[in-house]
Amino acid sequence: MKETLQRIKKEAFEALEAENCNLEEVRIKYLGKKGELTSVLRMMGQLSPEERPVMGQLANEVRAEIEEKYAALLEKKKE
Repeated sequence: MKETLQRIKKEAFEALEAENCNLEEVRIKYLGKKGELTSVLRMMGQLSPEERPVMGQLANEVRAEIEEKYAALLEKKKE
């Protein structure tokens, strides 16, 4: 699961940094209700009680980093 979260973060950053990026589409693809990060979070129930807090924290960090990058690019686009 850790590798999956790292892959999602890498792909999201690459998509956000692409030249003709549609920011909203990328946000939905990775953070939306049916997004990739959300689907990983749904698998948290399959983890052992010891792993859940660690993976939950990592997932929250990945979400926050993607949201920060998205917000920064959105602000830059407005200028």
